[in-house]
Amino acid sequence: MTHRNAWLKVATGAILATSVAFTASGCTTTSASPDDSGKSLTYWSMWTETEPQAAVLKTSLDEFAKETGIKVDVQWQGRKVLEKVTTGLLSGDVPDLVDQAYDKIGPALAATNQAADLTDVLATKIPGEDEHTVADVIPAKYFDILPTYGGDVKNYMVPYSVSNVSVFYNKANTVAPTAPTTWEELLANCQKAVDAKMGCIAADGDATWANSYWFDYLINRNMGDGAFQKLMEDKTGAAWDDAGVLKSAQQIQELVSKGYVIKGYDASKYPEQQNAWAANKALYFLMGSWAPAETEKYAAEGFDYGAFNFPTTSASSTTANDTLLFGFTVPKKAAHPEAAKQFISYFSNKDRMGGISTEANNLSARPDVEAPAQLADVASILADNPTRLPTDGISSDIIDKGFNPTFDKLFLGKVTAEEYVKEAKAASIAYWNAKG
Repeated sequence: MTHRNAWLKVATGAILATSVAFTASGCTTTSASPDDSGKSLTYWSMWTETEPQAAVLKTSLDEFAKETGIKVDVQWQGRKVLEKVTTGLLSGDVPDLVDQAYDKIGPALAATNQAADLTDVLATKIPGEDEHTVADVIPAKYFDILPTYGGDVKNYMVPYSVSNVSVFYNKANTVAPTAPTTWEELLANCQKAVDAKMGCIAADGDATWANSYWFDYLINRNMGDGAFQKLMEDKTGAAWDDAGVLKSAQQIQELVSKGYVIKGYDASKYPEQQNAWAANKALYFLMGSWAPAETEKYAAEGFDYGAFNFPTTSASSTTANDTLLFGFTVPKKAAHPEAAKQFISYFSNKDRMGGISTEANNLSARPDVEAPAQLADVASILADNPTRLPTDGISSDIIDKGFNPTFDKLFLGKVTAEEYVKEAKAASIAYWNAKG
């Protein structure tokens, strides 16, 4: 599995476990009346019709059609929705509105300048909350971190759902019930776990996309915001010589050499050790906020989901946290862009977007929407810390080909930190040389 595609597959796959039943259909049409005066909206969604997100959106789409008289044609396309959109760009067959994750929308539409500028949407009043604009209720930091992918438009997406990569733990555990805030505290708790004959860190050997979160965060904590991007995109390989890179690799090596990663992880397949963590066989699990939904049926009796931000590694460490955004975009070739923008504003209403939390058990992009109980700590992490994108939002191609193969060796204990840095530097140079 690839780094980016994998987290999306996992995040959305977890939701399938809590889906609600709908009549199976790829298309839903709603209208206020038989005569809609030519007003219409075509929406292609990343969700399938049996998922809870679809239920939340369908309710709002029905209400939108009744209140505005705009006929809504919904097609529940599923995860490959943007493949159909990019194909349709050639023939002009594109929807007015589409949704997906930021790192799908960006490369598919923003990079090719096929996404409309949604800056004007941010300034619109929210129906039912006339005192608020869209920009008032969705934090500016979510827009600030969106990469342009080389395109001309910055605000090409309006998020409605947010995921976060945090360290999950069982608040009811008796071995180390206090969440660590520093790397030293985390290591001390890991030793307590080993002494208690349990694992400290749950990880599956084949889940490189998830295991690499450890290195991504350590580079960020040791070298500052944007450091991972600089490391990956340095075509000369010189960035790998920074002392902070070796330190980060040594910290990974220490986790492995001291037995802090759960036994058998190197031969396990996802989600084996994830489920073991929920069964109280390990203290910590670094994962996206879909973790509770994925593991709750395996959770030990009395398991109390908690989460904490990735620890700092020095007094000057950043506390930025990895955030994943899902939201709406409007293709530049949309036939009815104003209707699409109108719905984005409509859905930004607190009650309507609140369904992302109350019905889909995910985090809403509006921080004033109460989070599901299992994600209360994650919501606090998002609110109290700076926001960044995983791997600083860089291309998944660099990760898949220039990073993952060598990182696997480090995380699985096959090379030392020094050997890893040497091999990773060579792999990075080779990747860029191959790119020409």
